Amino acid sequence: MKLGKLMISAVISVVASLAHSGSLHVDNAIELLAVDGHVLKSLNTTPRDLKSGEHQLVFRYKNRLRDGNTEVEFKTLPYLMTFTTLANDNVQLLAPDLFTKSQAELYFSQRNIWRVQFNNGAIKAFNYQIFTEQHLPKEAIQRVLDQYNRAQGNEFVREPLEDPDNNDLLKSIQLLYLQANEDQRQQIKRWIIKQ
Repeated sequence: MKLGKLMISAVISVVASLAHSGSLHVDNAIELLAVDGHVLKSLNTTPRDLKSGEHQLVFRYKNRLRDGNTEVEFKTLPYLMTFTTLANDNVQLLAPDLFTKSQAELYFSQRNIWRVQFNNGAIKAFNYQIFTEQHLPKEAIQRVLDQYNRAQGNEFVREPLEDPDNNDLLKSIQLLYLQANEDQRQQIKRWIIKQ
């Protein structure tokens, strides 16, 4: 009897926790880069769980479009957008229906809003800003995002992890090795091997 009650309470707690968490979906033409100050390890892994509150997304439009008789990949600069959700909101970033490169260039040169659809069917437009002035590799986005959030003083500031390479003794030894002549380098190598 106690086991049955325990199982029922476990199922109820799981269902209750699922009911209080929303999710984020993105269209195929959207490359999701970061959520709430953290760069994603893999792209477009949706749905993503969203808790109630303000959220920060970094994303870009990326799609194959026609350019004359050929098909090309069209990619925008990263965009940064914030919006607020309730606990059970399921939201979807909606990509515009674009078919040609010239159509996409015209569309993105005249817009600064992005459409988001909520689970009740409501579509809201949110302002976004261009995140960088240059094309960044995905690996560099975390550094730029951290700098932006610190400058804004917002809740998405990520605490830096202690740098494991920040070892002053090791850096001193490396510097001595680089400044040594070939004979001194051989002596350093022999000494290290003996240790």
